[in-house]
Amino acid sequence: MKVRLQYKKELAENTTLFGFTPDGPLSYRPGQYVRLKLSLKYPDKKGDERYFSIVNPDAENIEIATRISDTGYKQTLAAMPFDENAWISEIGGSFQLPEAPDKEIVMVAGGIGITPFKCMLEHAVSKKDTRPITLLYSNQNFDKTAFYHELSKLDTDNANIRVIFLMTRQEDWTGPKGHINGGFLKQTFSSPESPYYMVAGPPKFITAIEAVFEEIGAWDTHFEKFFGAA
Repeated sequence: MKVRLQYKKELAENTTLFGFTPDGPLSYRPGQYVRLKLSLKYPDKKGDERYFSIVNPDAENIEIATRISDTGYKQTLAAMPFDENAWISEIGGSFQLPEAPDKEIVMVAGGIGITPFKCMLEHAVSKKDTRPITLLYSNQNFDKTAFYHELSKLDTDNANIRVIFLMTRQEDWTGPKGHINGGFLKQTFSSPESPYYMVAGPPKFITAIEAVFEEIGAWDTHFEKFFGAA
């Protein structure tokens, strides 16, 4: 399907949101991804397509967000003029909220891994989903934290949603600092082994969280690896 770039927005340090309008009806579920093809202006040995989680639950437009690297694909995306065409060649993925209505959900995001969770949380609010949902969002520092104000508002406006920001390399951060570990989860949740955990982030982040879950005995988990710099 052909889509046209309508707007861009800087979200955080070296992180940009792109909004596209599709040429026809579009259907997807919160948490799914698109495969986006560009007409490359700069050569890229990995080709002209990449996968992106969908940021918004509104199917009238498609929003993606990504770190901007020096690859030909990302440089082409960053330089795209408004109304230029791109193409969605695939929509898919099983990284979605579980059906169980009473299950406590804990979302664990590292860096740009936040994108599917923002979509899921906004969808949950629109559907009046009252399940307890906690988002643990880890970044190096505040400047690299995408959607800070939007996520904070979701926390403030919804009694069942809790958002906790953690910074790993910002000593003056007044909230939780350091990496997510077993001790932090035991302090944060009365039964840390019980929730349904959803985790998205870079491969090293995923590996570290897998070890934490093994330590605390968490078993109901779903992981999604992000290769955001490519």
